[in-house]
This record gives sequence, C-alpha cells and structure tokens, in this order.
Amino acid sequence: MKALAPGSANAPTAQPLYAIEEYLGVLVDTAELVPADQEQEFRDEFQLALSTAVDKRDRVGQFMAHLEQQIAFANFEIDRLRERKAVYQRAFDRIENYVTHTIEVLGRDAKGKYRRLEGNTVTFSLAGCPPSVEVTDESAIPDEYKTLTLKLPALAWEQVLDWLDTDQRQTVSGIVKHEGVSIDRRAIKAAISSGTEIPGVDLAIGKTSLRRT
Repeated sequence: MKALAPGSANAPTAQPLYAIEEYLGVLVDTAELVPADQEQEFRDEFQLALSTAVDKRDRVGQFMAHLEQQIAFANFEIDRLRERKAVYQRAFDRIENYVTHTIEVLGRDAKGKYRRLEGNTVTFSLAGCPPSVEVTDESAIPDEYKTLTLKLPALAWEQVLDWLDTDQRQTVSGIVKHEGVSIDRRAIKAAISSGTEIPGVDLAIGKTSLRRT
C-alpha cells in the first residue's frame, strides 16, 4: 500500500494540499488493483486522504462519473453485441439448414448413409442423433415429469414449512406465482423407452446433425 502514496502512506496530513490531492488521485485510480489482503489498509488510507482534502473532493466525483459512463457504455455494447450475435445465429442456422437439406436431397449411399459434401478444405456430413423428447402439448404432460419454479413471500414460505392445513393450502395457492415450468425430458425418455406412454410428448427418432470437418 505504501507504493500508492507519493510520500509517506501513513502521514498525508503532513503534506501540502496539492500533494494530498495527488495522493488521493493515486488511491482512486488504483482501487481496482488492491489485493484482498490489503483491502482494509486501502480503505483506511482512502478515508484519511478523503477526509483531509476537505475542499477538494472533485477527483472522486469525477472518477465515479467516469465509471457510470463506462457502465452505461458497457450496457450499450452488451445490447449491441447481443443483437449482433442474434443476427449471426439466424444466418448460421439458415445456412446450416440449407446444407443439411442439400445432403438429404442427395440421398443415401449403398450402405444407407447420407453422402458427404467434400470441398478442398472442408467436408459436410450428417450424423444420426439419439432419440430426443419433443413436447407437443405441455398441459397434457403428467405432473410427475414437471418441475415448477415458484415465487412467494418469505413469510408465506415459513408458514408452509411450519404447517400445511386446508386453510393454509388455499391461502398459499392464492399468492403463489408460477414463474415457469421445466420438463424432465430425461425421465420422459426413460419412461417411453421402457414402454410407458406419456401424453403431450413424442420421441423424435431419426434426426441428424450437420458435421463440418
């Protein structure tokens, strides 16, 4: 921490005001570089320097304003890059679909495999995918294959944990909000594979994925 100060780190009050301001500026600019084991020492030095420079707090305010601008810029860039990513993803999916369709149109060879599209530096081929669960009617799927994500007040949750009589069930049912439903596709797949019929889903067989080698 002593390396942060232009003079003695423990005696900023003995320095002229311009030196104190310079010292404070160094502390502000190096805040992100402070290791965890020196955090308390840094806080003490920062507090002392800021308290001593009674009329000169602009540097901290300016630095905070700079950080706010950088945060706003980062948020803007995140949104911009997210949109850009979505554009690229749509283009990739479309081209992938075109290539897959072209290979499917070419048909299979004598061994029953899809033909490859070979270029000078890249080869496209289709690989079989394992059976996967496709949801056709979520409401028809039995509850044993669903996981609910719920949102409710903490006090209500404590009450649920303490007791669950009839009246309480009605109260909780009225305030609980369904945030989402997730389907246990692995359990469904296992059940279907064992011969159990599950309403609301189909087992997709024979799908392929495009490979680029």
